[in-house]
Amino acid sequence: MSGLIATSNRRAVIGAGITGRSVARFLTARNMPFDWFDTRASEVNLKLADGELLEAPLQFGELSDDRLCGYDEIILSPGLAKTEPYVVEAENVGAKIIGDIELFARHVEVPVAAITGSNGKSSVTKLLAEVAQASGRNAIAAGNLGEPVLDQLNRDYDLYVLELSSFQLETTSSLKPAAAVILNMSPDHMDRYPSMIEYHAAKRRIHFGATGIVTNRDDLLTQALSGDANIHISFGFDEPDLGQYGLRVKGGRTYVARGLELLFDVDRVELRGRHNLSNALAVLAMAEVLDLNQQQTIETILAFRGLPHRCESIQGSNKVSWINDSKATNAGAAIAAITGMVDWVNKAGGQLILIAGGQSKGQDFSGFGKIVSENCKQLILIGEDAQQIEKSVDGAILVSRAESMQEAVLQASRLAGDGDCVLLSPACASFDQFDGYQDRGNQFRQAVEALK
Repeated sequence: MSGLIATSNRRAVIGAGITGRSVARFLTARNMPFDWFDTRASEVNLKLADGELLEAPLQFGELSDDRLCGYDEIILSPGLAKTEPYVVEAENVGAKIIGDIELFARHVEVPVAAITGSNGKSSVTKLLAEVAQASGRNAIAAGNLGEPVLDQLNRDYDLYVLELSSFQLETTSSLKPAAAVILNMSPDHMDRYPSMIEYHAAKRRIHFGATGIVTNRDDLLTQALSGDANIHISFGFDEPDLGQYGLRVKGGRTYVARGLELLFDVDRVELRGRHNLSNALAVLAMAEVLDLNQQQTIETILAFRGLPHRCESIQGSNKVSWINDSKATNAGAAIAAITGMVDWVNKAGGQLILIAGGQSKGQDFSGFGKIVSENCKQLILIGEDAQQIEKSVDGAILVSRAESMQEAVLQASRLAGDGDCVLLSPACASFDQFDGYQDRGNQFRQAVEALK
């Protein structure tokens, strides 16, 4: 086999993107030899690797099925699937497949809070890090959010709050978080996973070795299968048992509660929508597992205004609300935004207009179509898979097409009346028309602001 090459390097790093370069820096700094590969064309990746002063030469191009069979350990970037033939062949002959989070786990010496789920990961990660900082901890939000986590090691942090994707978790086994949560589960990345079973199995790895586990009572798929954790706390929209988090009604008002204790009126939460309220409940539970100050936790939650492109309010030109939820790259995230917003819009006497579309990633939109049909007055579609999404509503509401974000916003502005809300929640990836969800959200914001 040509892959059984003679090499003095035990490790191969696959990928030269942001994560791959952080792995290369980490290994180089510790004098840990490795060979470095990227499966894309060199002219693409020369820009990615530009300016990196690393000893390992970067080898470009497709890998034969047996090319990696001479290595003991393969450090795979999360954008590459473990089912790639060259990865499968190497694993079959004894190579261990890991990722950057596994490397981090082997070297981190302070507690880690680990957060995953189909929706809400970034908001919960950022908010929990702010809660920890307000409680006097030197905490950082990292992982699948912002700078690569390996670049944050050996600093003075005493708590890492990590957003973790299923891609990162499927190559991680040694993390053992102080607190771990699966926020929710809905179909996503079905272009990479054969079914929800495999997707769920990847997410569930976050519970391995966890000291404390937080679960969502409203989603059975978030439950831990193991009873090894010392602490179990749950959250949900029902009335909570003692020591758990949920909602209680008193005097016609709804309160966030811990057991029988009323903590604060839900109307005091700055972020609108039931999905953001669920995120707040999750943060309260995670903060308790981490022994953070409850009053500081509450004050930080009430002051939190959210992250860009995640149900972000945009200032428009009239009495219409404009919400940028460009980060909703799957149907589950868009459903959460729609159902979270509709009560708030109805209270204002308005209706919901949805802008959606893009690259479908192999999703089934039947559930999405039902929710849109029941809650929106019109659907404006953009992107390459617009026809697939239009079929899901099956003529139940008015649907129009737009060739650009600017055109979609103009259409929405003509349709919207006082009290209405225009929600960009695409339910799709963005790379058919944009440079990423951030670019999509920025174009939405610019188009709304241009209405003035």
